[in-house]
Amino acid sequence: MWYNKDMANKETHNQAFVDGQNLYMNTKASNWVVDLKKFRIYLKDQYHIDKAYYFLGAVDDNNQSLYELIQEAGFILIFREHSQAMVGKKKGNVDTDSFHDHGKNC
Repeated sequence: MWYNKDMANKETHNQAFVDGQNLYMNTKASNWVVDLKKFRIYLKDQYHIDKAYYFLGAVDDNNQSLYELIQEAGFILIFREHSQAMVGKKKGNVDTDSFHDHGKNC
């Protein structure tokens, strides 16, 4: 992520786009657990992030507590449908379309 010290005291409108699946899988592989509240504070303090979007691939009724946790931490939760080209495969299409669909209108 790019950061300019000279911008620290100026009004900014930075946004972050988090691929929830990648964040979860990569930290789990390293035996880490991400404290989402602290992560959101870090994004705000270090990079002056006004809006932080957290993308997930699909809605699952069994994960309501996770969805609430993400929103309570200060993220805007966005669900992305899996691409028809990816049906039956493990990986969805969250990371390739997220910025295109949401970044310019956020």
